[in-house]
Amino acid sequence: MFESVHRRLTLFLTCILATGAILLATAAGFLLFTQKQASENAEASFNSTVNAILAHLRSQPVLDHAWLSQTEHDGGLTLHVELDGRPLLYAGNGDGERGGLIAEAKAAALSGQGLDLSLPPTSNIQTQEARYVFTGRDGGRYRAAAAVIPLSSGWAGVVVVRSTAPESVQLTGQLALLGSVTLGGLCLLALFAWFFTRRALRPIEENQRKQLEFVHAASHELRSPLAVIQASLSALKTAEPGEREHFIALADGECTRMSRLVGDLLALAGADSGQWTIRPAQVELETLVLNVCEGFEGPARHAGIRLEPRLPAAPLPPCRCDGERVAQVLSILLDNALAYTPAGGRVTVGVDRGGRGFLLTVSDTGPGIPDGEKAHIFDRFYRADPSRSKREHYGLGLCIAREIAGLHRGSLTVGDRPGGGAVFTLALPG
Repeated sequence: MFESVHRRLTLFLTCILATGAILLATAAGFLLFTQKQASENAEASFNSTVNAILAHLRSQPVLDHAWLSQTEHDGGLTLHVELDGRPLLYAGNGDGERGGLIAEAKAAALSGQGLDLSLPPTSNIQTQEARYVFTGRDGGRYRAAAAVIPLSSGWAGVVVVRSTAPESVQLTGQLALLGSVTLGGLCLLALFAWFFTRRALRPIEENQRKQLEFVHAASHELRSPLAVIQASLSALKTAEPGEREHFIALADGECTRMSRLVGDLLALAGADSGQWTIRPAQVELETLVLNVCEGFEGPARHAGIRLEPRLPAAPLPPCRCDGERVAQVLSILLDNALAYTPAGGRVTVGVDRGGRGFLLTVSDTGPGIPDGEKAHIFDRFYRADPSRSKREHYGLGLCIAREIAGLHRGSLTVGDRPGGGAVFTLALPG
């Protein structure tokens, strides 16, 4: 079980890490793509606006101040125009913070692009221009375009500047959205991991609970024979010679009971640790049933119970199984059947084909098992009717029998016998 949980958790952790890495890589790739796309779109928009401004200035003999102001406002631009080296006089052109930004843009055009707006163009027909990005004294990033345009009479110098801050704001918003989506995805992964690991650990918790119950029940069952043995030994010290045999018999019987209990506990411990093995061989199940029934004829006769083996009319093919283990299962079932069947009753042991495998059944005419208890009779130390079961029965036999059935890749089930009683069915693969 622990190996299974280990493999499942390892696989799950690998999937979680891979999914998280893919999610983060996707988020990073999308962010880079978005940043590049936004930058390209902003640059294309800026270049388109600059082209429109330059085309308008080349085609208009008279510059419209209202058009310049509207263009600035609509495009989020800072626009500076000079005619023959002198700034065009319109609202705010060259003043204050605006003037400082224009001066920085002109200086960047001169130092980085070699374009001096204070000098006339070298050609009467061709515009000299430069497009660039610079960092202002305020630490902000700006897109800029500078041009010297020959006109029909004189020339014009133009500087167009747009801050990249809106792009940063847009990118920050996209980053926040992407971060929220990524965080949400990671939270969902964590939530899924929480429930998955809880589900994976549930068998361990259940096993631990059963182990504690097992230790508690085993301690309780061992305490009873030890108390009887201790009381018998104490009584021997003061008992009359005629009474000693009685106390010796009591102690001997309890030692036998305790030996059987310890043997059953060791068997279950071996099953839990995976140390149980089977030795498959070709076994004739009819012969096995007859041999097991022969061993129980004496106890059945002594209890006044009729024991009947039932074999098929046609011989069965050999079954590949561990004959000793299968005989152990039948012995457990027969022992229980005889314990719960009243005098005058009947216990039947049958064997037949079942689908591609074999079916061995043990039925009795006892009180039967209530439906509410059928799911628990294979639990350790569970006894359907403690008041009626013999003291030799600890509630471990059926658990051991089911473990053996599982080793054979078979099953052990219980049902009702028509007319009253219980039927246990051991199914073995062919």
